[in-house]
Amino acid sequence: MNTVDRIDVAIVGGGMVGTATALACLARGLSVTLVDPGGIRNAASYGNAGVISRGSLFPVAGPGVLKKLPRYALNRDVAIRVDYGSLLAVAPWLVAFMRRCNEASWREAAAALDPLCAAAYDEHWRIAGEIGARDLIVRRGWVKLYRSEEAFAAGALERELLGQHKVAFEVIDGAELPQFEPALKRRYARAVWHTETGSVRDPGALVQAYEAAAVQRGATLVAARARTVEEDGDGAKVLLEGGGEVRAKTVVIAAGAAAHDLTRMMGYRLPLAAERGYHRHFADASEHKLSRPIHDTGGGYVVSPMNAGLRLLSGVELARREAPANFSQITAVEADARRTVAMGDSVEPAPWHGARPSTPDGLPVIGRAPHHPHVVFAFGHGHIGLSTGPITGRVVADIVTGATSAVPITPFSPGRF
Repeated sequence: MNTVDRIDVAIVGGGMVGTATALACLARGLSVTLVDPGGIRNAASYGNAGVISRGSLFPVAGPGVLKKLPRYALNRDVAIRVDYGSLLAVAPWLVAFMRRCNEASWREAAAALDPLCAAAYDEHWRIAGEIGARDLIVRRGWVKLYRSEEAFAAGALERELLGQHKVAFEVIDGAELPQFEPALKRRYARAVWHTETGSVRDPGALVQAYEAAAVQRGATLVAARARTVEEDGDGAKVLLEGGGEVRAKTVVIAAGAAAHDLTRMMGYRLPLAAERGYHRHFADASEHKLSRPIHDTGGGYVVSPMNAGLRLLSGVELARREAPANFSQITAVEADARRTVAMGDSVEPAPWHGARPSTPDGLPVIGRAPHHPHVVFAFGHGHIGLSTGPITGRVVADIVTGATSAVPITPFSPGRF
């Protein structure tokens, strides 16, 4: 088959990673097609806390998790819920996850993620400036809140590693918090302010702005779901559900949680899980408006100020991507969060829920597919897909064109599994 018949790059997935990859490839003069069924509300990029975090170096598999495993297993901790109807499906991920719940693995993951997270905000800001979307991004940091001195002391290793990787933060005494963030009603013992972190006031709108810019610069949209990807002579092709195909010199799989089923169809058995999350928007009823995202470590929730109101986010739910929604976590944290910030009525009829693509080691999967030389993987970012999507897109464009990668990606290799 003649390469003239192909576009340069077909990207499966229209979330933050996919659209950022499209822009980066277009900037290198490549022809691009985005394959996505549409509906930004279905993307994890839409539903997160909007945090562009310099300090998101730590996977969920931390050294203290195994001690809490009995509580997690019995669904007695609001931070993590297990859907037992999905247990068989997530079992391979869970086994690999538990092997990583130690300090050595945590340190290793932090070192691997540091260059990616260090480049995240600047790449966001650069692209947002090019496409006229800087009004959606603010940089006031974000705050982790601790209800007791014991809880603060338990985070000492995390703060040690932040310092080791030169992540700027300030510790705020509980007595100073009312002046620092007057919107807080609850009293806390300590807080850690991540000063270099930015946040997005409307994550869905930002992804849509990326997509619109890609189309304006020449990308083609194909509103379809990919069934599988196959090698195709001197390129690869995306086979679409319902028939049809997209042929390209290189196919990039940036399909988020949907990459699990797609790569299985290709013959891979990657230990991916759908970490499901929930959010709901409420009117900000405080006299003093919340100025930055907050994470109540004792309550297992995040509250982030958005254009749509205060976005309340609950913890992790381990479940099949297509399992029925269970609103128990978001319902539980709503009652608790109302004691922290003044939230009015919900501004939407029901909570949002979606799935984050998660690996056991907390590292994304970025690199050429082991058995498909014309396919590049770019998924598995877990909680940092929105944050690191733009720099990932730049890295993927480097891989496609054979350029030196913008950041080290050896730890993210698909071959590590």
